[in-house]
Amino acid sequence: MEDSWRSDIALLIHGAFEEMYRECRHTDVDVIVDDRTFRCHRTLLAAVSPYFDAMFSSGMKESIDGVVTLHGVSKVNFESIVKFIYSGSKVVTKSNAEELLKASALFQIKQLHAKCEQFLLENVNNENCIGAWKLAKSHECPKLSEKAWGIIMYNFQDICRSEDFQCLDKDDLIEIITHEDLHISSEELVCDSVFRWFGADPEGRKQDTIHLFEYLRLPLLGSEYLLHEVEPLDIVNENSRCREIVKEAIQYQMLPSRRWDLNSPRVAFRKYASVEDVLIVIGGYNAVGEKVVDMLAYSFLQAKWFFLTPIPIQLGREFASIVYGNDIFVSGGSQKLDCLLRYRAENNDWYRCTSPVQGRRRHVMVAVCESIFVLGGYDDTIKDESKRTLSSVEEYLINARTWRKAGDMVHAVRSMSAAVSKEKIYIYGGILSDDKDSDHIQCFDTRLSTSSVVSFLPSPCKLTKTVVCDKHIYIVCTDGSILEMSDQGDAKCVHTMKYFNRRRFGALHRKGGLLLVGGESGNAISQKIVFLNPDKNWTEYTYSTTMPARANFGSLIIILQKKYLTRTFKSD
Repeated sequence: MEDSWRSDIALLIHGAFEEMYRECRHTDVDVIVDDRTFRCHRTLLAAVSPYFDAMFSSGMKESIDGVVTLHGVSKVNFESIVKFIYSGSKVVTKSNAEELLKASALFQIKQLHAKCEQFLLENVNNENCIGAWKLAKSHECPKLSEKAWGIIMYNFQDICRSEDFQCLDKDDLIEIITHEDLHISSEELVCDSVFRWFGADPEGRKQDTIHLFEYLRLPLLGSEYLLHEVEPLDIVNENSRCREIVKEAIQYQMLPSRRWDLNSPRVAFRKYASVEDVLIVIGGYNAVGEKVVDMLAYSFLQAKWFFLTPIPIQLGREFASIVYGNDIFVSGGSQKLDCLLRYRAENNDWYRCTSPVQGRRRHVMVAVCESIFVLGGYDDTIKDESKRTLSSVEEYLINARTWRKAGDMVHAVRSMSAAVSKEKIYIYGGILSDDKDSDHIQCFDTRLSTSSVVSFLPSPCKLTKTVVCDKHIYIVCTDGSILEMSDQGDAKCVHTMKYFNRRRFGALHRKGGLLLVGGESGNAISQKIVFLNPDKNWTEYTYSTTMPARANFGSLIIILQKKYLTRTFKSD
């Protein structure tokens, strides 16, 4: 009942003010806009507009002499504002909505501002979404901004060809092309849009376009487009930073054996891309000691584990695994010493490769150029126990699908780790033939097929894991210490993790840091996934999602089509 009373008196007051405005009764302020004067009531203007309230309360000249001159609004639009204030009439149209929104923001008339935003919200489309988005950003219209942004993201392929897109400033363009929600079928579309934008004003936009190269995801382009459409551009040839970025992309494309060592913000897949990078866990043993042939994928995007095609045979423990390009190779293992398998990510399936001459486990495997090398390890089938620890190095030529003896290491060793730098394989520690732990850093030169001991670790160690990030080589030890190998070949401790004490864990490079996966801690299996960031004083971040209970597993990161992420894994 009380609300109806308030409504009745409000209508009475509003109607009275409208009548008094028409008859110029009790008006006490002249508002001059262009060459027109509006005779208004201070009280009403101040009631609906904090802008006028502040003006009339400030003691300023306008509050004393009763004359206000306004700028930044046309007389036609101010007439609409006055009409809205005095009569509550529907004054917003297609032709004035944007200008009335700006004026209502200036005068802080939030009721009219809301009406303008709602009108624009109902009429935003592909043709005007960029203008609406920019307007909404500068005039506090969150709903309009959200809707216009969604249209830009979803219909980018069409919108990027519009005239409004060509008129974007650099910062707005960066905001659009860097967003993870951009719906595109390929990164070529983004490059095309930036190059068209540059072409609209080559001289005026040259420096901005050089800056934009930092945000183009060139490594994810097709090699034909990269070599024929990007590399020949004058702006690339003329600017050293652009050349560096293009070189990085070409290296990513042409060096599949080193692809996962690269740390670049330009290697990132958008939310709606058909692929994503996933953490792979292969085989091993589960919590109750059963051998498993599972292949599991962890989606960083969805924070879930999924089943992929399982390994076709039992590998047992102590096999080796690597990624070459986007395929996984697995060799050896306690159940099948002379085995080499290849997982093709493009069709989510496994294939049997030619078997190596020397079967082994507890070995290391690395990719160099277009070959895979297996080094050292242990062969249970050799009768002479003193010779079971191996020094041999075998090379698998991926394209020819054949093996050859590549050479020998200086010291036979097993349970070590390895990394590649400039076509040289570095082997860290391990267990020697006499069952003593090694502190050697051995080097096998794949070009010369020669071996040497280049330096020594701070102390003997085994079961280490090695991670390469750009030109940095980190060796993660079972006690939680992390060593870094210098350009001179020696290694020193750069960080120690507290309470680590794990064996047979996974260690991988991801986004400039070290991803440590699971491992054995005493008789227990750790299910932790930890990310370490060297650039931030080795800050540790523990994932809220745990990994499956696995021991003696292979762990890698690959790019996988999302269509294969359908069978969700549930804890054992």
